[in-house]
Amino acid sequence: MNQTIYKDKDKNAIRFSQIKKIEAAMPFNGLGIKYVASGEEVYYANNKKYVVKEGEYIIGNDFTSSIVQINHQEPVQGLCIDISPQIIAEVASYHQLNTANLQEFLLSDQFFVNKYHAKNTSLGYSLRQINTKISTGEFNNDLNKNELFYSLAESIIGEQRFILDQLSKLDFKKTVTREETLRAILSARTYMEEHADANLSLEQICAASGLSKYHFIRVFKATFGISPYQYQICCRLEKARTALVNGKAIFDTAIICGYADVATFSKAFKQMFGCSPGAIKK
Repeated sequence: MNQTIYKDKDKNAIRFSQIKKIEAAMPFNGLGIKYVASGEEVYYANNKKYVVKEGEYIIGNDFTSSIVQINHQEPVQGLCIDISPQIIAEVASYHQLNTANLQEFLLSDQFFVNKYHAKNTSLGYSLRQINTKISTGEFNNDLNKNELFYSLAESIIGEQRFILDQLSKLDFKKTVTREETLRAILSARTYMEEHADANLSLEQICAASGLSKYHFIRVFKATFGISPYQYQICCRLEKARTALVNGKAIFDTAIICGYADVATFSKAFKQMFGCSPGAIKK
């Protein structure tokens, strides 16, 4: 089942699918988003393989050549969202710095095709909401749909502006080397976020990125402004904050997040958030 939920004259579109098996060309129109709500889809985009699992999405544009493969016993549920070049250009124009470079990056063959985890981005949060509303039959207001594309464009542009800035900072002559290095760093960051409560070794993180230790540390710090170890601590404390907000006891949270005692946990927590774990619970 492949159902068009919305489509307008400017070629903005939202499609909802539930498919068990397919192998076909899958274009990215305008700036296109492919989100997997359940199951797994495999994309071959610009001759590179992307395994997009549940809760992940991939973004491409008109210059992205893509084939999708699905082969599951249960239907794979997903969203395809197309945002018109006009909306992308209009929203990008409000980002005053390097506007021309940003628009060219988004709408040309320079675009950085990559997959992302929905729980780590503002765009991902919106995609989960859209999927829920479509699944429950609540997605039915044309005005909201019109506004939605501007909101999605704003999320994409905010995130891709970061990507453009980081690509320009990486000191490699070849574009393909810069892109592959950034993909590796982003993949390692996701790996750390998904294993926030584990005491990951540098070897484990580097294995997820495919980079040598020295190269990984140097590029990670240049990209995110902190070391991989510092980022691990941030991920751990962010997970702890969420657990406390959801009612978890301070002692249990400290132990789960790898701290030997409440005092050590409280000190680290206060350094990051500016308040104690107890204040967060209140």
